[in-house]
Amino acid sequence: MIRINLLPVRAAKKRELVRQQAMAAGGVVLLLAVAIGAVHWTLLAEVEATAARTQEIRAEIARLQAVIGEVKEFKKKKRDLEEKIDVIGKLEERQRGPVRVLHELARTVPEKLWIERFKDANGALSLEGVAIDNQTIARFMTDLEASPWFRSVRLDVTRQVTRGDANLKSFSIQAAAAYPKGGG
Repeated sequence: MIRINLLPVRAAKKRELVRQQAMAAGGVVLLLAVAIGAVHWTLLAEVEATAARTQEIRAEIARLQAVIGEVKEFKKKKRDLEEKIDVIGKLEERQRGPVRVLHELARTVPEKLWIERFKDANGALSLEGVAIDNQTIARFMTDLEASPWFRSVRLDVTRQVTRGDANLKSFSIQAAAAYPKGGG
């Protein structure tokens, strides 16, 4: 029988197979390295983009913080100005209120009645004077009660007094001034 030595062919086939497997493994490793590199490069680009976006957002936040500070300052100034306007309005009303009350008092005083003393203590009015008779005092009180500027009108006392040759009636009236609210 003839023997053929196939060992060198088997060895060559084996070497060729190992070489092909090594090439395939090398190709796989190379593809894997390229894939890892691509993923790494993509992730690195995303990280850089995210870092850049984060910087932009931080810059925007800093800008908006400055705007918020300005808005808070404007709100504070607005509130201060509104308070000043309210104070001015109240001062103007306090200034006009007594003038209107005195004008109304002068308008309601009858011809034969004289106010000798007028006192205003924060809206509590005290009137003292003389009149020719009780009917004149009563008409004066009725006119005061009918006025929108006076309320709670009440007579404290009336007395007979003599001034010169005339017999007059002295009176004392208490009332409350109805100062308008809110700029009237």
